[in-house]
Amino acid sequence: MTNRIFLPIIFAAVALGSAASANSQSNPLQPFERLIGGQWHFENTYQEFEWGVGRQSVKARSYFITDGHVKLVSEGAWYWHAGERQTKGLFTAIDMPVVLFDYTTRFEGSTMFNELKAYARNGKETIFSETWEFIDNNKFEWKLTSIMPDGSEALMSGTYIRTSPPK
Repeated sequence: MTNRIFLPIIFAAVALGSAASANSQSNPLQPFERLIGGQWHFENTYQEFEWGVGRQSVKARSYFITDGHVKLVSEGAWYWHAGERQTKGLFTAIDMPVVLFDYTTRFEGSTMFNELKAYARNGKETIFSETWEFIDNNKFEWKLTSIMPDGSEALMSGTYIRTSPPK
């Protein structure tokens, strides 16, 4: 009988302690704040970013613009993986050579570094490195590099510009 009374108290104390500890630490996703709001355009594409519930994730959507028509082609989210102690992201895609993107992300100063595994529908994995170097609050330089056993190869790059202000 005594255990029945004390177990809920112990669980409540652990939960309250964990919540207090989590609130006292800074949000590991805070570096994404600079992306939140507005639309980030590059050539015939754009991206939008918003906070998920409780700022525990960053939701992102990518669009293609073709002949004036906008089409959602990718969506997913970054989140802090407490077990792995790192920022992870999972995104699905259509109308691209790949259908799943698996991100591991870190920030250093004004640059976001991504280790990226992309999967084709048949399961073929391709490994990339991606950097987003922020020039200012409304511009970042994007670079995508293919990582192969015998080296790396620059594939794509460009400048994303926020064309509508954050709300």
